Amino acid sequence: MTRTLFVSDVHLRPNDDDGRNGAFFEFLEQDCDALYLVGDIFDYWIGPKHLQGPDYAKALEALRRRARKSRTFFIRGNRDYMVDEKFEKATGIAILGDRARIEIGDRTVLLAHGDFVYNTNAKYTAYRTMARSKPIRDLWLQIPAVAMKRLIGGFRKVSVKTTPQVRWEREEILSKARPLFEQGADVLICGHIHQPRHESAEIGGRRRDVYLMGDWCGGTRDYVEHDGRGFRFTRWS
Repeated sequence: MTRTLFVSDVHLRPNDDDGRNGAFFEFLEQDCDALYLVGDIFDYWIGPKHLQGPDYAKALEALRRRARKSRTFFIRGNRDYMVDEKFEKATGIAILGDRARIEIGDRTVLLAHGDFVYNTNAKYTAYRTMARSKPIRDLWLQIPAVAMKRLIGGFRKVSVKTTPQVRWEREEILSKARPLFEQGADVLICGHIHQPRHESAEIGGRRRDVYLMGDWCGGTRDYVEHDGRGFRFTRWS
């Protein structure tokens, strides 16, 4: 029986290997046939310079071990959208981009971090689109690592102040997912809003499911598992 795991919003912190990071390293050691990392696995990722520095040295080694054991995939989040092909080469983890569609059993699953699905900050969409452009990316990569980290700290403070805290209700969750269902997805698995939820409804004559994963920085440490028969939420103790 196959076992597929999905996890997001771990927010690995630099040099915190005995705290939140350590729990995730243990999670990575369990047996599975495939693992999907659905964004914001790192609290921040400055780009290829993070591959050489000490901040995530143990995290990178733990991810390499995982990738050697079974297929491991990465969906970019809003904190680690600078993860690129150099990360892929260094870890053996396949980068799928900002979203991916996969087939599990008889269901079509759409994977996305969720920042372009469940987002109430209009300024963020413009910022993310600009930050991903090649000219801005090339300019960013020329900045020394120390300066990069300071800039990211400033961006995070602005984000906290300008992003409203929203408690998503069932109808809102399903409404935001509806366009994806209309494009053929049966299941949406994402994170971003740090509110673990499972909502199910009949849409377009078929059962549709949304799995919103929580986070590892707030204590829920949940993930989604498919055991060959169906999906379910699980918590890492």
